[in-house]
Order: sequence, then structure tokens, then C-alpha cells
Amino acid sequence: MADNSMMGNVTQVEQYGKNLGKVQLQTREIFKKLQQQTKSIGNVWKDDQFKNFEQEFNQSIVKNINEITMKMELMANYVAKMVEFHRQAQNQKIY
Repeated sequence: MADNSMMGNVTQVEQYGKNLGKVQLQTREIFKKLQQQTKSIGNVWKDDQFKNFEQEFNQSIVKNINEITMKMELMANYVAKMVEFHRQAQNQKIY
């Protein structure tokens, strides 16, 4: 393997991947709650301004957060696979 593909501290990289996964889950949960709260606010804020606000919130913020968290999940999974690969390589003394 090329030197630039080595992982000097697999455990540190693994922890980063786990943290990335946790953050994306926490972010999804936070915005799910905010989206539910936004919807319930519609019961007390009943005008066209709210409709515009809710639509903007869902289209501009929630949609982007969902895209970002999906990418974070993919990245966390990628890191986990790379950690697994490097651990196997270290066990076989490829490096």
C-alpha cells in the first residue's frame, strides 16, 4: 500500500467516524422535533405569513439538513469500512 493511504491511529479515525454518525443522528432528531414544533405552531399562528414561514423552513432548512445528514451517514459508513480495512491490513502486517 502507498504511504499516503496509511492510517497511523486507526482507533482515532474509528472514534471520529462514530462521532460523525452520532452527530448526524442527533441533528436529525433535533430537526425532527423542530419540524414537529413548527407544524404545531400552525395551530396558534394561523395566517399567510405562517404558511410562508413553514414552507420556507421546510424547503430551505429541513431539506438541506436532511441532505447533509444523509451525506454524513454515508461518510461515517465509509470511515467504518476504511477502519475495518486498515485493521485487517495491520493484522496481516501488510504495512
